Amino acid sequence: MEAKECSTEDDRASSVQAQRAVSVKRARLFRDMPDLLIQHVATHAGERRLQGGDVLFLKNDPQDFIAIVVAGCIHTIVHGPDGRQLIVDSFPAGDVVGETALIDNKRRDTAALAGAPTHVLILRRHHFAVLMAEPLFLNRLLALLSSRLRDVAALIESLGLHRLESRLARYFLSAVDECGRQVPDGIVIPMPSSQSLLASMVNASRPKLNAQLQAWRRSGLVSWTQDSLLITDVALMRSMAHAAAS
Repeated sequence: MEAKECSTEDDRASSVQAQRAVSVKRARLFRDMPDLLIQHVATHAGERRLQGGDVLFLKNDPQDFIAIVVAGCIHTIVHGPDGRQLIVDSFPAGDVVGETALIDNKRRDTAALAGAPTHVLILRRHHFAVLMAEPLFLNRLLALLSSRLRDVAALIESLGLHRLESRLARYFLSAVDECGRQVPDGIVIPMPSSQSLLASMVNASRPKLNAQLQAWRRSGLVSWTQDSLLITDVALMRSMAHAAAS
């Protein structure tokens, strides 16, 4: 009887590790990595399940782990002196959060919160050595860090030089490029779960954001439901996105 129970537990553990390995292989940073590296992460990673608004880490926390998003979404956030929050980046399933922990042990420069029910795998610093010894992984990490640096530069440009109309158009166009769906009247994209969340993504107050959306709706450029937005004239929105800086 004990042998059977032990076998069942071993089978369950093997199944969990196999599922973790699949999740790791799908992650942007680990795609096409050697099997030994994938198995290392799958073996040593812990699991966390977060509800919307739960904290993954806070600003100034130690950089002692990376997180692989298996399902859901993580937002990295900074807060202004007036209490307003700005979503610096969003990480959907398949992305990795906190990757700078791989190259230094300084404190976190943002907070990270779950934007929805979210499942992550956590790999702690004392398991990083195997990753950093793999040249293919180092090249992938360098490419990811370069991509994130370009994203930050684009964010600074948008926030510092462009009006709300342009910032909002740029946000919607990035969604068009990533997941837009053609329909007879235009292109449909997902809407964030609330206008407050969208306002945090484009660094605007909710009243100003709502006023801009309502102006676009009255002109016929957009319409929306609770979870999606229809853009009827993508070319016009592109011209707004690249309008002269304020």
